Amino acid sequence: MRLNKAIAQSGICSRRKAEVIIKEGRVAVNETIERNPARIIIPSDIVTVDGRPLEKGKEVYLLFNKPKGVTTTLGDRFADKKILDFIPKKFGRLYPVGRLDKQSRGLLILTNDGELCYRLTHPKYNVEKEYLVWVDGKVGSSQLKQLKQGVKDDKDWLSVKCAVIETSQRAYTKVRVIVSEGKKRHLRRLFAKSGCPVSDLQRIRIGSITLGRLQEGSYRTIEKRKIYERIFNK
Repeated sequence: MRLNKAIAQSGICSRRKAEVIIKEGRVAVNETIERNPARIIIPSDIVTVDGRPLEKGKEVYLLFNKPKGVTTTLGDRFADKKILDFIPKKFGRLYPVGRLDKQSRGLLILTNDGELCYRLTHPKYNVEKEYLVWVDGKVGSSQLKQLKQGVKDDKDWLSVKCAVIETSQRAYTKVRVIVSEGKKRHLRRLFAKSGCPVSDLQRIRIGSITLGRLQEGSYRTIEKRKIYERIFNK
């Protein structure tokens, strides 16, 4: 198994983060610093991160309905509320899969399975996420077209796979969108560039896993096999 994958499966961090800490010289194999994330290790190898040996704990998978105003960044010491404030300590160290900014709400997957995190967030796996987006004022056909064609913001190209108006009132428009990528504040930046300021944003689906009746601030467990069946068809 590759070194970065072994670290991810231990639950310390995602596979992408594992590559970073390996290159930083924080990982040793058999007491020798190893900076190659692709290094193949065998069961008899002793791997340490910051001097501590890897431990393979029980894999945990939770679905969580994040309320608005809750921070997903675990390292933010100044956040008033974090997602882990809602999760019992009995589950151990978990981290959120993908991004959902502080003012957005909806479906998140929490896990200690770094390999799953990698599969759900890497663009090559093309995992769909569906959102409801509330926009101030009216949204016209030309703006929907621009959302799908995409816009450039800084160095990022932002677009959606699908955009459909769900509700249109004088004061607001509710738009249902589907994306298969997740750049930082992707939808808020895209809508702003298209002249549609976002007032509320809710993720309602990842793959074929839906938010359903899960209440805000609540979680439920889900089996690993169900995640793979509903997202990767395995």
